[in-house]
Amino acid sequence: MLEVTTTAAGDVNISHITTVLVALIGWFVVHRLTAWRDRVNLNRKIRTDYLIKAYQNLANASQRPPQPEYFRLMESAIADIQLFGSKEHIQLVSLFLKEFSSANKASFDPLLNALRSDLRIDLDYEQLNGNVQWFRPEGAPDNT
Repeated sequence: MLEVTTTAAGDVNISHITTVLVALIGWFVVHRLTAWRDRVNLNRKIRTDYLIKAYQNLANASQRPPQPEYFRLMESAIADIQLFGSKEHIQLVSLFLKEFSSANKASFDPLLNALRSDLRIDLDYEQLNGNVQWFRPEGAPDNT
């Protein structure tokens, strides 16, 4: 770096100006990177929260008798997945909907497994294999 120092009154020391400029540029770059990181983290949190809720809604509606309350859970989950899910999740929703519309029944297992796997990756949890296990005892109290 070129350092010019003069002794005359009113002359500017170029090394001081350079130091101030470097500090300002550094502050600006750090500020921009921090804002970008905060935006990425907020987007990740929103996406994760919605996909967890979608997973819970699908899990609660799975292996249940056809009732309007469970269909509402499914509708909400499918809408959230189509908004926040990955391309794979959206394709699995599409396959589910095609199967459900043609046979009036379909399995959530592929979609739930994909959601569970991706959420566990996002949350840095250990990966699991196999389908979700259900506990639906007969005679359980109805919470409606």
